[in-house]
Parts: sequence; C-alpha cells; structure tokens
Amino acid sequence: MEFAGADLNVLRLRLAGLGAELDGRWAEKLDAQLHLDHDTSESAYWHAGYHQALADVLSLIAQRATFDSADKSNLRLAVG
Repeated sequence: MEFAGADLNVLRLRLAGLGAELDGRWAEKLDAQLHLDHDTSESAYWHAGYHQALADVLSLIAQRATFDSADKSNLRLAVG
C-alpha cells in the first residue's frame, strides 16, 4: 500500500503545482477559453492533459485493486 500512497502524493503535488500555475501566470491565458474551441491547439493540449490525468487515476485504481485482492487471500490481513 505504501507504493499507492507515494503515487497519490505525487498526484497531489502535481495538482498543487498546476493549480498554482492556473491561478498565476496562466490565468490570463485561460480567459480567452480557447480550449473550448475544438479546432484549436489549446483544445488538443487540454484533452491530452485530461487523457493523461485519467490514465494516472486508472493506474492508481488498478494498483489498489491488485493490492486489495492480494490482501483478501490472507484472512488475517482482510480482518485487521
């Protein structure tokens, strides 16, 4: 489980860093909302970033499911 915790910490740090950038130097660029126009480079980059975020989350969920199913094979671990 420690590995999943480390991955979650990395994601939390990424989230904090991106949030700071979005509130800071990128805030003015986001005002134009170009990422909403499907034929723009901004839209492609937004979707690429969202795709990567979903891949990261699915990877963490899959790792957790692997750890959880491994833990259930040992009744002492499942109970305690």
